[in-house]
Amino acid sequence: MVDHLRRQGLRNFFIQCLQDLYIAEKKLVNCAAALSIAAYKEELQRALILQSEEAGVHVQRLDTIFEMMNEQPVKGKCNIIEILSDKAASVVKTVETGTALRDAAIIYAVQLIAHYKIASYGSLISLLAELDYPKAKSLLKDCLTDEREADSYLTQIAVNFINPAAQRESE
Repeated sequence: MVDHLRRQGLRNFFIQCLQDLYIAEKKLVNCAAALSIAAYKEELQRALILQSEEAGVHVQRLDTIFEMMNEQPVKGKCNIIEILSDKAASVVKTVETGTALRDAAIIYAVQLIAHYKIASYGSLISLLAELDYPKAKSLLKDCLTDEREADSYLTQIAVNFINPAAQRESE
């Protein structure tokens, strides 16, 4: 009986964390699309559109997990993602339009969000080691892989295109 209560506590904690991640992914669908419009370099525009689409796929996967657990995602706010989204908007507003420096700032802001999501997916996967939802674990691992690849791709774009162009602009 005590073990069941402990597991229920862990399950509820998992659901709360999943809720935050769900909100973050839903927010990124719109945020990445908006940032793609603000981006200057075509490589970054394409990467952000892909991130927006990928976030939509993640929302679908998280919906599946909620269904498997007989739960419903609720509307609400994730304070962390609100702060990071505000930071992204602020960075974009403070840097001149049509510059590589602005693209560097966009990558910085998007990677802040991506790293939050990478940490969240990793933590949720570790929580599932104690809960009996193997399909959920598989879906979260897929999302984590996507996030790591997207983060790596943004880093490549920054290193190979954006950062050198931003440096040339400042010379």
